[in-house]
Amino acid sequence: MIQTILDIAFTIWLLSITVLILKFRNNRRYTFEMVNIPNGKELVKAKRYIVFNIVIEGEPISSGDIEQAVRSSLKDLLGNVWLDIANPRVIFFSINKREGIISTTRTGYKAVIASLPLIKRIGESKVLLIPTKTTGSLKKAKYIIGIK
Repeated sequence: MIQTILDIAFTIWLLSITVLILKFRNNRRYTFEMVNIPNGKELVKAKRYIVFNIVIEGEPISSGDIEQAVRSSLKDLLGNVWLDIANPRVIFFSINKREGIISTTRTGYKAVIASLPLIKRIGESKVLLIPTKTTGSLKKAKYIIGIK
């Protein structure tokens, strides 16, 4: 008898939760849609720029090698999902100053910073990547490095 009453109460509770979820899901106020921005501008995903220094012991390396190493270390640390979320790209690297800029998304920049110390070798060279500063604009990142 008590079990039957509990089953009926539980069924009514589940039914009411289902009705509320369906009601709010169909309500336009709670749906996620693309926002129309005036003047023909589109939504742009916010980016973060990580300024880094590199210590190289061995032969010089290119920015493509650094990008491949960053992507593989991020994939090893957190997997393909975070690699797709962060999408790290080396957009500038100076072999003379041994400084560079990595572009990433706002949601994944901490994952990229966490994966940088895991890079020990690039090709035959021993390397150490040191994140210096994180900025929200490319102009500021270039200013930190000393590029106009």
